Amino acid sequence: MKEILLKITSSKINYYLSLLTDLLTAVIFLSLSLYYSKDIFASLALFVVGVIFFTFLEYAVHAWLFHKNHPLKIFIEGHANHHRNPFSYDAMPFFMSLLIASVFAYLLHFIMPLPDALAIVGGMTLGYFNYGIMHHIMHRVEFKDGYWRYMQEFHFVHHKKPKMNHGVTTDIWDRVFGTYYVWSEEDLKGIEKLKRVDEKRPLKAIFDLI
Repeated sequence: MKEILLKITSSKINYYLSLLTDLLTAVIFLSLSLYYSKDIFASLALFVVGVIFFTFLEYAVHAWLFHKNHPLKIFIEGHANHHRNPFSYDAMPFFMSLLIASVFAYLLHFIMPLPDALAIVGGMTLGYFNYGIMHHIMHRVEFKDGYWRYMQEFHFVHHKKPKMNHGVTTDIWDRVFGTYYVWSEEDLKGIEKLKRVDEKRPLKAIFDLI
């Protein structure tokens, strides 16, 4: 069973399907929230809260599920494949985002109105989609400066120092939990091996997703 799951999670078809279902799940949950909500602006605000809260989950899963020793080895082994091959197509089974989001919304509806639960979970799912897209592009586009270049270097240092710099969309939680690593030019040597860039088509990584 573990071998089958690892095969699914490393397939290119599953990779792109998972990005699609992540986005669709976020849209569906937000739409349902707005449809049933008595306060549309509150639902939109909670959706944004969900997006922001996901940045913490992004850190927690990466640092504590993928890089900590624990009995659920499939998560560690699956992620280790990305470190061995940065251009591999590793992602959770495409149906998992909808399944996990549904479970979260169901549990949250016991402590808050269902539209609020749908809005928060929808925001978290959009955050997950944003993480997936950003991580994909980081390894396939050359950024010269600004936020994207900073986060690209921040993430590539993680590939060289796996216990540090766990964030992909933000560095804030690494700063909070003491895993932020201040890198130097020396640390960036070999960074080109972590990027597969088509100089003639710099946006190819984005168009490949359409």
